[in-house]
Amino acid sequence: MKYLANLVSGCRNFSPVGIISFGFVAAGLILGATVDMAWLILFALGVFGQALLRELGLLGDRNEFQRQAAFRAGYRAYLVGGVFLIGVMIAKGWGYKDLGWDQFPIHPFLTAMVMTYFLSYLTDYWGARKAAFRILLVFGIFWLIFALLEAGVFGLLTNPFFIVPFVLAITSSRWPRISGGVLLILSIFMFFFFNLQRILTGDLGSLFVILLLLLPLLYSGIALLREKPDTPTH
Repeated sequence: MKYLANLVSGCRNFSPVGIISFGFVAAGLILGATVDMAWLILFALGVFGQALLRELGLLGDRNEFQRQAAFRAGYRAYLVGGVFLIGVMIAKGWGYKDLGWDQFPIHPFLTAMVMTYFLSYLTDYWGARKAAFRILLVFGIFWLIFALLEAGVFGLLTNPFFIVPFVLAITSSRWPRISGGVLLILSIFMFFFFNLQRILTGDLGSLFVILLLLLPLLYSGIALLREKPDTPTH
């Protein structure tokens, strides 16, 4: 009876969200192995669903200790996943000199991990406004260098679009909400202007453009829109 009581007491420590997530994971693995791999959608919902809901602020079922433990676990997962992917990439590409060559397309996943980590770190450390200023400034510099290599000085004069990130970097500190809205509109425009819907056909080039060019703009825009307005002083 004592062991049964301990078992019941231990089960009470599981949250309803955790029990539901475990059910999704188990069902996804079983159905994916016996029926169809498409059922792994349930596995993905169980593993990542609750974390995404918490990140979006829609689920607040964890205390401070649990959140810190989750952050440490996520950081370790980032390190292990990154080291594993770069190790496989080096092993598969040994003897080649082309970063685009890869028997298994590991580099898009590695790029997504690194970009997400550093964008999130900058925002949490500096705050939305300062982080957006730095992200847009670096983005504008890279865009300027790319434009110079692509079309030269004459190309910059005929296509002054590269000025936009520098302007938004300046306005992000003064008008964060307006700048965030402009960044979202700019992100949508760039998606169709560069024909990035090709990613739906498995085009890796479009994926890299999204990760390296579109993601910083979109992330900065969302961060600025979520920034709380300044409290007026009297």
